[in-house]
Amino acid sequence: MRLGVIGTGLLGTRHARVWYELAETELVAVCDIDGTRAQNIAQQYNARAFTDYNNMFAQMQLDAVSIATPDHLHREPVLAALNANVHVLQEKPLATNAADARAIVDAAEKSNRVVMVNFSQRFVTDHAWLHDAIARGEIGAPRMLLSIKHDNISVPTNMIRGWSQGTSPIYFMSSHDLDLVHWFLKVDPVSVMAQETRGTLDAQNIPVHDGLNALITFQNNIIANFHSSWIHPNTYPRLADGFLQIIGDAGALTYNNRTRAAELFNARGGQKVEFTGAHTADILDGKVTGAFVSSLQHFLECIRAGREPDTSPRRVLATALAQAAIMDALKTKQLTSVF
Repeated sequence: MRLGVIGTGLLGTRHARVWYELAETELVAVCDIDGTRAQNIAQQYNARAFTDYNNMFAQMQLDAVSIATPDHLHREPVLAALNANVHVLQEKPLATNAADARAIVDAAEKSNRVVMVNFSQRFVTDHAWLHDAIARGEIGAPRMLLSIKHDNISVPTNMIRGWSQGTSPIYFMSSHDLDLVHWFLKVDPVSVMAQETRGTLDAQNIPVHDGLNALITFQNNIIANFHSSWIHPNTYPRLADGFLQIIGDAGALTYNNRTRAAELFNARGGQKVEFTGAHTADILDGKVTGAFVSSLQHFLECIRAGREPDTSPRRVLATALAQAAIMDALKTKQLTSVF
């Protein structure tokens, strides 16, 4: 398969590397508005560089494309790729507003192409174990959840400073957490309430909140608290960290992102599981390995089989709409419906 990549930031570069390293794919084109950056990645992976993705689609024969533009700039390249009859793997989030999310879903449904959102954390062994434990009924029916996710302040002030005001930690980081919870519960979010705090990043001329707390009610009267922030000091031992707890009517399950340890308690007792091996994108024998690669391989498998990916736009729309509802709730300070 002949692959292209749009956006050569941190994740776009990772996409390019994996497509270059996989035996079944050939990276042939990369595109970025920064011509120098596009050229550097193209030279590194023996591809052709572009600064306009429309020119890339017109001049290159592509089977599929990875889209890793900033969070708020997913809609147009996705629609352009589908118009060019190219399969699409886009980075999370689906979009940063409901209109863009629905537009992508609509275009994907009307196309004859495979479209997938790269929620790679579903492919982490640790998270698959949590999913299966809940599905087996180890904690009974889920009732409450707590998700904590935070980044060091270098993320909005350095890593993505050029566009951090166009996103939010609820999109940039907690997209994965929202998707995992939706996957675990098998029911949709219904309504949200949210609060934000700001001032730290505003003082550095980055007009975006420092963090937020969102209370989401899911179907079956399940409530979930999501904390999402990105102003931890750079001395904190990890760039990103998190914690998840799921409480059911017959047990409780916790997972610590830093230690990769899960604890399960129910009427039969308690157990602790410590996970090892590749996580998201580790380097083994000079190649990227882990959940990120597994997610990209799932995309390829869906193209070959002609089937809908587990994280197609249609299947993850509820998460995008919940995120949009959170942003609306921050403005109105009222309970906001998701759909």
